[in-house]
Amino acid sequence: MSRRRLANPTLSPLLRWAGSKRKLIPELLKQVPDQFDRYLEPFCGSACLFFALRPGRAIISDLNQDLIDTYRVLRAHPRNVFRAVSQLPDTEQFYYALRERAPFELNEIDRAARFIYLNRNCFNGVYRTNRAGQFNVPRGTKVGEIPPISHFLRCSIALRRAQLVAGDFEELVGSVVRGDFVYLDPPYAKLGSRRSGEYGYASFDTPDLVRLARCLDSIHQKGAEFLLSYALCPEIQAISGKWNAKVVLVRRHVAGFQDRRAVVNEILISNRRLSD
Repeated sequence: MSRRRLANPTLSPLLRWAGSKRKLIPELLKQVPDQFDRYLEPFCGSACLFFALRPGRAIISDLNQDLIDTYRVLRAHPRNVFRAVSQLPDTEQFYYALRERAPFELNEIDRAARFIYLNRNCFNGVYRTNRAGQFNVPRGTKVGEIPPISHFLRCSIALRRAQLVAGDFEELVGSVVRGDFVYLDPPYAKLGSRRSGEYGYASFDTPDLVRLARCLDSIHQKGAEFLLSYALCPEIQAISGKWNAKVVLVRRHVAGFQDRRAVVNEILISNRRLSD
């Protein structure tokens, strides 16, 4: 039986990620069961709740194959990955040269280093691809420093307790059993919203909300517990009616202009009672 591993200090994720729940972690931790057999996260991204909890058993998954491959290499070779990424030049010219480099031309260490470097230096931690699947986010003006080797090592240790899977969220939910706890944080899709390759062109979108609702029913019927975080919008409110729900305030930090980084309403949905 896993418990909430609120170690001192709580481990932050290695990657930046648009839509990350880092600022919502204190609220999310209040909503995690005190005990569960296994933790599952099908839209892991930066996996900030996973790293905060560091559960004894976990499966973390994402549709992004390059992201999952990076986690696998980081788990196995944290020192080599740190050494490779820390040696890359912090210049605009190098950023764009590396962005154009095809990942398949690199060995696994250099592929992971490339992914982390681009992630830490791109605009606002956005992951976006063109229709050919090529990462195309420009370099940011306030780039992220590479964390110290101790952070790579601690993330590697946490990942050793997890099975890493690249695939669709419904596939992972299909493996849920009684006693599991599932955290779902899909990309926010709303009718009328524009998508330009954020999270990849095959990522979660409004038609997938039907599948998401079906997954929540499945998790509940199997005797597992779930927590879903999403933008407060009519599409998700149509799903939330049969479950426990709580609206929370979150500061948006993805917008390109400071005056657009407003506090917005998001909603937490669960089949267990939510804490105040």
